[in-house]
Amino acid sequence: MRLGILIRDGDYRDALIDRLSSYDNDLFVNIIGRNRGDASDCLILTDIRPEEFDNDILSQISGRTVFLSACPDEDNGSGDAYRSVFKYVGVNTLLSELMLAYNEWRGNVSIRNYTGRIITVCSESDASSSDKASSLARQIVYRQGGRVLLMSLGYINDHGTNDDDRVNRFARLMYAIRTGRERASDSFTFTDSYGVSFLMLPCGINPLAYLNEDEIKGVIRALSGRFDSLVLDIGTCLRKENMTLMKESDNIVCFETGRRFPGLADMISGQTETAVTLIKMTGETDEALAIDDCIREIFGKETT
Repeated sequence: MRLGILIRDGDYRDALIDRLSSYDNDLFVNIIGRNRGDASDCLILTDIRPEEFDNDILSQISGRTVFLSACPDEDNGSGDAYRSVFKYVGVNTLLSELMLAYNEWRGNVSIRNYTGRIITVCSESDASSSDKASSLARQIVYRQGGRVLLMSLGYINDHGTNDDDRVNRFARLMYAIRTGRERASDSFTFTDSYGVSFLMLPCGINPLAYLNEDEIKGVIRALSGRFDSLVLDIGTCLRKENMTLMKESDNIVCFETGRRFPGLADMISGQTETAVTLIKMTGETDEALAIDDCIREIFGKETT
């Protein structure tokens, strides 16, 4: 990604460039302003407010500009017209916002993000899929730490809440994502006693399973900036959209009994270049050890 920095706060600018340059080797940072720097092919990050720009210039750059705001809830006085981000968010969140803006500007549709690791989980049986995905997510919290979101992408949502609050939180979530207000992810998620978060959707028919490819990618892309790991429970719902998510995820984990030939992992391996980890379902200690080994492989040897 090519990023043009147009920031008047010199100390902040220099510190930010240092952090960004050391964080990602694929990020090209270009300082613009005062007759230096070519911003023609760059996403622009600036602390200049929209109303300070000439209207003609603003109309030309607004689609590829992220405005730094001085307050967390500040909207630059422009409502939803321009994309903004709080000046002092962490570098992970800032990079997530920049990547979202860059992909929108370039017309890229991807689930990849600078922050959240995306792990898809499938199983040869829907009866056990939710339990196995939950076990994996809980062990990630225990072994690796960080914020973990478990999402069901099968036709039946087994990871929902039974609370009858009569609020259509799915509609609200989709609206928030479309308007760039998904930062308040806590409004749409709840966390269980194991530290695993879930979307605040009712159990039963899963609306996520009926989204088209662009819509489901938008949901995952938005939420992956708020969590360290996303575990996508696909179960046996191997529809085209879910297979695409598998191909773009960081890791694929398959739970099998070993009774089917060819196995689910073998079938999926032939459809994607992403490595597939097979865990045999036994319900015994060897299965728990295999999950630990899987997490260690995914996150590296530093996992404890």
